[in-house]
Amino acid sequence: MVKIPVYGVLVLLVLGIAGCGAQKGTTQIKYEKNGDPQTISAEKDGVYALYTASDLTPKVRQRLSKGDRVGFEKTSDGRVRAVAGTYSQTLAASTQEAYWKLEK
Repeated sequence: MVKIPVYGVLVLLVLGIAGCGAQKGTTQIKYEKNGDPQTISAEKDGVYALYTASDLTPKVRQRLSKGDRVGFEKTSDGRVRAVAGTYSQTLAASTQEAYWKLEK
């Protein structure tokens, strides 16, 4: 029989709760480190919030109209930035995951 320490179970539980499911709203687009950043057209008018994996509160909220650009793109120096309409913010190099969510 394999024994798993209670501490290990708690760590797994916390990791399972954290991430894109912990924040309010519907994920519209996600960036994962070492993946290709992409942008999309906003699905509908509303407030879009930027989170990284461990955030419970958004880094920023942007009001967008249907069709506005939202997502992630590479900069000329190879870094990744979050974009939403006219908003742009370069992500920290340590960012593993980031999400734009449509708030309800």
